[in-house]
Formats: sequence, structure tokens, C-alpha cells
Amino acid sequence: MKPIRSLYPLVLAVSVLFTAAAPALAEFQCAPEGAKPTLPISDPFFASETTAWSSTTKGRYTEGTGGNACRDVAVPGYEGLPTKRCTYAEADAGKGWFPPLNAEVIVLNPSSQQLASWSINACRTNGAPAAAMPKCLEKLRNSIESSNGAQFPVVGSVVESYCNSSNKYGACGTLDETSVWLRPRHTWFRDGVAVDYKDTQGVHWDDRVYSQATFEAILDVSKSDANLGNTFNVARVAAAEREQWRAWRHHVGKPEMLDGLTGTVDGGGWRTVAAAVHKSACRGSSNELFNAVVFANGSWTKP
Repeated sequence: MKPIRSLYPLVLAVSVLFTAAAPALAEFQCAPEGAKPTLPISDPFFASETTAWSSTTKGRYTEGTGGNACRDVAVPGYEGLPTKRCTYAEADAGKGWFPPLNAEVIVLNPSSQQLASWSINACRTNGAPAAAMPKCLEKLRNSIESSNGAQFPVVGSVVESYCNSSNKYGACGTLDETSVWLRPRHTWFRDGVAVDYKDTQGVHWDDRVYSQATFEAILDVSKSDANLGNTFNVARVAAAEREQWRAWRHHVGKPEMLDGLTGTVDGGGWRTVAAAVHKSACRGSSNELFNAVVFANGSWTKP
């Protein structure tokens, strides 16, 4: 499964001036209200890395357009965090050739400063010397940008073209503009990981126009979680895979499951890890899934 690409971010998101007279919307961030994570503002790479990440955060199409596309909403398990329910329309790789597909999703998206902090911490934790920091930061940022655009879907639909959501339809950039595999379709997420739902939930990875009632049912996790099926391999926003996480936790001498969690990262256990790591990162200055990805790509930390 190939997660959402943001190579076609024509839909404006946050922190953008819509007109000369209109104020900029505040950039999404995922720290709890009143929390003050210790950011590495004195690090020589922090300012430039924040600027680099801001181009990504401005292109997050799941945040919709305009001032009323998203609203605050509470989600069980994410209490105290600024989760937002967003309505948007996207065509992804098929933009300009196929009509956009309407969708709803609840997100917990980090800010450019948070992303910069997590990236710097991951590179330095994995031993990147000063000479290798620019390469490490760029490689990590590019990997996340091309994978998912630094968007963390708590629950709901992330619209992707068929070719972006699975490699079995071919690479989007190689397809003719009339290819049906450029069409947008729903890909369903829970806790930052792509999932299937059982047939009883009534949704699939397809290009159907789902009703408001269908989205209401999906976003009510107290009920829809009972119908979750397969959990896929890539966890956002780090674009980390199960085996990368396992290797990292072995490297630091810790079990694959975090304190308080049971089972393994196989199956749905992977979602619980992805959610726990992301929520912890939102409250702090590091993201352990970022650490795992950099560890798995050791060449990034070499000059």
C-alpha cells in the first residue's frame, strides 16, 4: 500500500493569505492546549528546517480550504488533543482530468515547528554529525512529503488516486492523463495507519460518493472500530514500517510494544503503537517513529 502523495498540493491549506485583505489562518499543530513542548530553537538547523517544513504544511489538502472547512471535535482515546474534523474535496494525481472526490476526515496534524523538532531529534539521536545533518534532514523530509504530506488521519477517508494508493495500478507519473488509475478514491485510515473495514460497515477503497450518514458512522469510532479489518504496514507521519520499528526498539533495548499496550505490532497492534507514539510526540519534542525511520536508513547520517 502506497500512502497519500502530496505532489499536487494545489488546494491551499493553513497559514496562507487567501486575499490581500484576508487574514492568514493559523497553522495546524497537535500539542494540547496550554502545552509548551521544548523545541530546539537554538539548534542551528531549527529555523531553516521549520521554513522547509512550512511548504509541506501549507499543502495539506485534508485540512480543506477556507475558514470553515474544519472544526474542533473530540475523539475517544485522543482526549485533550486538538483533533479537527475536516471536509474537503481532492483529485490527487488526477487533478485537472478527473473531478475531485468529497470526503471527511479527523486529523491531528503537527506544525512545521513540531516537524522540524522531531526531525532534528531523530537525526541527532542516530548520531548524525553536523556535516551530515543537512542530508539527513532533507532525506527524512522528502520521504515524509512524498509518502503522506505530514498528515495524520485519526479516522476517516484520505482521498488518493488509485495509482497513489497502491503500486499495482502503476506509477502515477508514468500514466497517460486519460488513465482510469488516476481517478481519486477513498482510502480509509485509523490512528495514522490505512485500514480496511468489514463489509458490515459499508465502505471500501473505491470512488463512490458516500453519504453524510456514512461518514457520520465511520467517524463515530465508539461504534465503527468494531468493524475494523486489516491494518496496513505504514504508520504516519514518519512513514515508518513495522520492521523498522521492531529494529529500532531492539536497538535501544526496549520491547516493541510501549508501556501499557499489549500484543504485538502485527495486525491492529500496529495502530495502537502508531497512535501512542504520535500522541506522545505531540506533547513533546521528539517522535520515536522518526527515530526508527532514520535508524533504518543509516546512510542518511553519514557525511
